[in-house]
Amino acid sequence: MLQENSFEIIHLFELLSMEGGESLFKEMADSFSSINKDVEIFFKEKAVQSCKLNTSSTYIIVSTNRNLEVLGYFTLATKMLTIKLSTLSKSEQKTINRYGYYDEDSDSLKIPAILIAQLSRNFSSKIILSGSDLMDIILKQVKSILNLTSGKTVFLECEKIKNLTDFYESQHFKFLDTKLLSKDSKELIQMYRLI
Repeated sequence: MLQENSFEIIHLFELLSMEGGESLFKEMADSFSSINKDVEIFFKEKAVQSCKLNTSSTYIIVSTNRNLEVLGYFTLATKMLTIKLSTLSKSEQKTINRYGYYDEDSDSLKIPAILIAQLSRNFSSKIILSGSDLMDIILKQVKSILNLTSGKTVFLECEKIKNLTDFYESQHFKFLDTKLLSKDSKELIQMYRLI
């Protein structure tokens, strides 16, 4: 487990509002490497624009011991989530129904939720940030955001790769029966979790 005092979370929006912040971010991003090249490209080339357009919020996890070395990052966004009633237990239906509305046409609940749009650890870092540590950090941030607003639901979209979905299941995410296509025609699935 990564020690609480060995890292800090920098909100990209705040970094960009500082003088020279965009240059500092570029320097930080240059050392970032992910096994998922789409996630790496987003961080290096699209996160700043997405932040400026206010379509998502990127958070950078940096080491406090090693000159702000990037350990990982994640990007969050608010999005409407559609959940078919048949995929929820009665207690989940009762909980989620408080935050959204029932759509009779699709027999589903529509709720505003936090989307974990991107996440990755830095595979070129000398300090190892485990996937579980990264998810713990993300979920604490999501809980903080939900406490400031409302809601209880977080979700993500990922490729149906067994190691990946097994990891998310170990983090208490559940499958939705929704199938999506990414911009480059990869099949994606949605998984959700109540906080």
